[in-house]
Amino acid sequence: MINIRDYVWPAPDDGMLLWVRRFLDQAEARSWLSKATLCSALKNRLEIRDWFARKHLRGRGIELGAQQVPTNVGQGCRVEYVDVVSNETLVALYGLPVDELVPLAHVIDGNDLSVYADGALDFVIANHVLEHFDDPVGGLREWMRIVKDGGYLFITLPNFRGNCYDFERPPVRRDHLDLDHRDAEGRPARNFQHYVDICRTLYQITDPVELDRQAQEWVDADLRQHYHVYDVQSVRDVVSLAAEASSSGLRYVDGLLSPDGFEFLIVLEKRSSGGLLGWPSSMQRLIGSLRCHAMFCDLHLVRAYLLQMVSKRRS
Repeated sequence: MINIRDYVWPAPDDGMLLWVRRFLDQAEARSWLSKATLCSALKNRLEIRDWFARKHLRGRGIELGAQQVPTNVGQGCRVEYVDVVSNETLVALYGLPVDELVPLAHVIDGNDLSVYADGALDFVIANHVLEHFDDPVGGLREWMRIVKDGGYLFITLPNFRGNCYDFERPPVRRDHLDLDHRDAEGRPARNFQHYVDICRTLYQITDPVELDRQAQEWVDADLRQHYHVYDVQSVRDVVSLAAEASSSGLRYVDGLLSPDGFEFLIVLEKRSSGGLLGWPSSMQRLIGSLRCHAMFCDLHLVRAYLLQMVSKRRS
């Protein structure tokens, strides 16, 4: 028996949030393989990130928003840490453990890294950052700017289907991402609508007045919720748009793009020419996902699978 709840809400049921319960209900209805993939992705996500980082990253780079869980890039790498708010603010607002937070080289917005010159770095790491950008195409272009040709962007994004905050929202599409990049003046109105969508799906608010009130409260607080949510196609769309809009290009090098996982991971190489190259086919994505989760296989999941097979044979 696979118990997704152990990974999503390891706390007493009486305190469980309503949207967590709805997420667990739909997750439990999935196939055995889908549930096993999600459990493995949740339990091993940090180890998976570290494995890909140690495999590909070298030299000098930065990590955005690492907080108390920096990526382990291995020996021979030099990493500076950047966040949009200070560590003191993180402790005050979110109660994060002060002794575990990474030291910050700069307190700056991740979509304006003007403290770094063009091509100054070998890599940029951004785990669960891009979904907080209302212009993710522009954010990617800025990260591309500060990475040298042949350098890497190491990015993870939450899979809308694999987390309890986003699973009831529709994934963003290419035309919307393109509009958010080109039409800065209209972006605040679209951001407001994103917040309305969060209120409607997460809190199940139906009253229009209350929807607008809560959305405006988040806008005024500049909380930068998940403006957009992502599936595999959305990840390709945002990367492709950034590559096409830049004087440089991007090549997909490696990653984990399982539709059943908790997050998408992509390693992109900056190239001197425009466009996106090397995006994997659906079969390549499936093989890569199975291979990766096999590397971090949990014995109790294998045991659950074998017990299920025995039970089916007996019935």
